[in-house]
Amino acid sequence: MMGSWIRTTVALYLAATLAVGMPAFAQASNSPQNQSQVKPAAAPNLPPNAYVNLLAQRDYSKGKRSFPNIFAPYSPRLVPAPDLTNTPSIYDLIHNGQLQLSLQDAIALDLQNDLNIAVEEYVPWLDQANLLNAEGGGVPFGSFVNGAVSGGSFDPVITASTGVSDSVIAVNNALLGGVGLTPQFFVLQDHSFTANFGYSQKFHTGTQFSASLTNTRSSSTNHQNFFNPAVQSVLSLTLSQPLLNGFGRTANMRFILEARNTTQIGKLQFEEQVIASVTQVETQYWTLVADQQAVDVANQTLAVAQKLYEDDQRQLQIGTLAHLDVVTAESAIAADKQALIAAQTTALQQGIVVLNLITKDPMEKRLQGIEVIPTTPLEANPQIPNITLPEAVNEAWASRPELKVDQLTLQNDDIEVRATRNAMLPSLTLSGTYSSTGLGGINTSTTFTPTGTATADPTQPIVDQNGNPVLYNGVPTFVGSPNYILGTNVVPGGIGMSYSDIFHNKFPSYSATLTLNLPLRNRSAQASNAISQLNEREEQAVQQRDKNSIVVGVRQALTAVQQDAAQVQATIEATKLAQETYDDEVKKFDLGASTTYNVVLQARDLNAAKLNELSARANLEIALVNFNQALGRTLSNNNITIASNLQRMLDPDANQPLIPGTIDGRLVGTDVFGLNAGK
Repeated sequence: MMGSWIRTTVALYLAATLAVGMPAFAQASNSPQNQSQVKPAAAPNLPPNAYVNLLAQRDYSKGKRSFPNIFAPYSPRLVPAPDLTNTPSIYDLIHNGQLQLSLQDAIALDLQNDLNIAVEEYVPWLDQANLLNAEGGGVPFGSFVNGAVSGGSFDPVITASTGVSDSVIAVNNALLGGVGLTPQFFVLQDHSFTANFGYSQKFHTGTQFSASLTNTRSSSTNHQNFFNPAVQSVLSLTLSQPLLNGFGRTANMRFILEARNTTQIGKLQFEEQVIASVTQVETQYWTLVADQQAVDVANQTLAVAQKLYEDDQRQLQIGTLAHLDVVTAESAIAADKQALIAAQTTALQQGIVVLNLITKDPMEKRLQGIEVIPTTPLEANPQIPNITLPEAVNEAWASRPELKVDQLTLQNDDIEVRATRNAMLPSLTLSGTYSSTGLGGINTSTTFTPTGTATADPTQPIVDQNGNPVLYNGVPTFVGSPNYILGTNVVPGGIGMSYSDIFHNKFPSYSATLTLNLPLRNRSAQASNAISQLNEREEQAVQQRDKNSIVVGVRQALTAVQQDAAQVQATIEATKLAQETYDDEVKKFDLGASTTYNVVLQARDLNAAKLNELSARANLEIALVNFNQALGRTLSNNNITIASNLQRMLDPDANQPLIPGTIDGRLVGTDVFGLNAGK
């Protein structure tokens, strides 16, 4: 009687433990399919700067302006060092040596700390710097440039030069050299000072404009110069325009247009990395949930075996049970302990995987010995998408960033084709030059002023035909020269006189030139255009290949969701049947028609069925994650937005995971095919 009572008690305990003591997902295994979806735990209240959007805070496509600091363009821009420390919010989730982590917490921390995202952030920044380089007239850094590249800078360039020259020249012909019959007739001395200024710029149409103002002040011992010292100034204006090769905005804005598209490509690639990282952390999180619940199942199984062993020991002592049943129960305990150790090891290893995804430095001192505990359970009845394959494919084609990257790449290829086609044309350039010259300086001349008197030369008497002196009033006469006063006349002048000549256009000069450069075989240009067309055709094939790959991926993801959903239903039914089988075995055990061995076997079968159901539910969650990735829903389903308007500010009260900064609910690429994206 006592043995029957003990067997009944043990059987009821085992049944209650296996039926009630399983994880939450098992309790709801028979819930109707249309039950409302379990909402994940909300993200923690993070500090205002937890989601700092580096993409929004930095914009390397804008250079430093020269106003009000004229020296700013000549100083380097400070690029901050990467932040390689864990965000403080992770430490707020640690309690009693455990990191209590919901799914939303895991996603938020991954967005803040994933180094793959941190590395990918530099791609759009580098693209912005390349855009700045292209807008200044440069060529892309580190890339092959197909076709001829015209010179010039879209940034205005101002030049200035000054110089002094002093020379002493040996003159072979004093008269022709202008030194005159002086004691220093073999020497000519020249001195000059120059101050020149220039301005040049290239425009997007290929037009090049340059202006120069040269000024020279010279002085010389050459007496033939009209002005000494002299100031000569020349104003020159030159305008040139390619008429064939190099004409138009496409040929000259080629790298700017491509760089603008490339910046959008960089943002889309950043979005791809975010999607990949979120998908990875979701997948690993659900795997951790399944592993952690498997530990709970192993603990419960071990507890049941331990209780059965203790009851069998008592029955053996009173002689109502054979020793073989006790050995069987003890063997079950050993096997269940091994299963528990294996489950715990798997859960700990998976926790390390998750911890590595949500931290920048998993070896940080405060994270040592931390156990990651997931707090978001597997959903009892996740929403199964009700969508046809064509609808899913069309949605993926419209949402997946890979296809947007392909379209932007095709736009760049088309620009290359048109630019290299223009480069095949002969070079025909029309240029014109206008110059105006001014001359001024100091004019110095010698003046002679007669006094009205003369001075006789005693050595030159005036004689008649016979050689006798001619007398005047009885006094001999002599040849004489008039007396005069020698003076200097100075006419002042200088730079003002020279500029007056320039702006009054006194000495203008006009010229026009038409230059033709005709390559006879033009092989290099032909090859460049052929390469551009081949790249475009290749990218068209790549785009179709990517579309086909998306079709395959969507089909596989949709099939996986449907199969895993069916697998969940099948495991629910298997668990139900295993429960009934176990209950029947317990009844037989209560009536003395069964043994401890049989009860243990049926208990293990029931636990195995529930573990299979647990695995199937985890696989379904992972399949839904992959399905969202295949359709491009990952960001929108997790309320993740990527800043497209760089001037907007973050909302620190937003209770959602934000990619190092999310703003107004718009994803990168929403209007990516326009040049005013985000405005």
